[in-house]
Amino acid sequence: MPPFNQYATVNLTQHEREKLTQDMIAKASNLVSRAFPDIQTTIMGASLNKEQVQQFRSLVECWTSSGKWVKMDGPVKVMPHFQDPLYAKCDRKYKGEGQRDAVRYVWQSTCEPVKNNMDHSVNRDRWCKVLNGRHILVVGDLVQYQLHEIFLNTFRDGPTVCFGELNCREHTLCNEPYQETHLKYLRNDRLSNNQHTNINQGYPTVDIIEMPFAKPSFGRGYPIFILNRSPVHETDEEFMKGLIETMKTIRKNNPNTLVIYRSSSIGHPFCDDAEGPIEGLTDSDYKVLPFGWSETKRRNLIAKTIIEGAGGVYVDLGALTDLRPDGHVGGQDCLRYCIPGPLDSWMHILYQVFLALDGKIPLEK
Repeated sequence: MPPFNQYATVNLTQHEREKLTQDMIAKASNLVSRAFPDIQTTIMGASLNKEQVQQFRSLVECWTSSGKWVKMDGPVKVMPHFQDPLYAKCDRKYKGEGQRDAVRYVWQSTCEPVKNNMDHSVNRDRWCKVLNGRHILVVGDLVQYQLHEIFLNTFRDGPTVCFGELNCREHTLCNEPYQETHLKYLRNDRLSNNQHTNINQGYPTVDIIEMPFAKPSFGRGYPIFILNRSPVHETDEEFMKGLIETMKTIRKNNPNTLVIYRSSSIGHPFCDDAEGPIEGLTDSDYKVLPFGWSETKRRNLIAKTIIEGAGGVYVDLGALTDLRPDGHVGGQDCLRYCIPGPLDSWMHILYQVFLALDGKIPLEK
């Protein structure tokens, strides 16, 4: 992808970009309310009532948007990394004593239980009880592949076979004494509804990958979808239309699928020079970003409107890692992160999301 994206709005003023954002949110809200008139205050695949849904969404937003990265004085509990060796690059290069600085920062929200759970504790047994045999399908771009990696780090005690970054065989997350639960990853950058892989007359493209996932059989086999749609390949209107069509297909095939959507993160140019987290980003900071990352914040808000309007769960994990220019794989890759590192906090947030959906923690902020 070229560094200067044709869909970028960097020529607009801050006021114009803010107005565009509000206009696109309103347009998305109108479209999704017509497509899903009956489930906007519902989370399909969960047993929360209307009031609880509102409390839950408010709490999840607080966990991700209201907080800061805090550097711990001593060693931080981290998950061992078993899978792709690329993401262990930072540990291999590190020559200092103790842990890398990028590992020692922990996300602290202003809301419980994320506020005081500073050791990033995730109880695998408790999570397996909540999953209760509901298999998970993870679909999205290459960063979504990293989410698949940290799921495996959390639930497994050793490596497992994976066939590259296009798709992965089914992995076991939970087994006896709990209901057996599996996870599978498929790469589909646009979450497109195609039923077959486009091999482009024998010369498949590598810039945009769209592995089929929207078949009825996938929904029957995987009651939980964790999705992300890469936000920089199209116009706002095309992004809206595509995501709504995807959700319509999912709801048509299997109405009670629990859909969790991960917001997209920006990359950080010159990430090798970063020394730690930053406190925040202004619109001027976004406007200078290449590769269409300047539009990520608006596209995420559009996605939030659509996903929640279609009875899903929107989790703004990108809000955490947008503040982490450090800890990236580095070199030519200033989008993906080394593991362990900032992505460990993603898993902590998702753990709390699953507990809250199952009524295991209070929903009041």
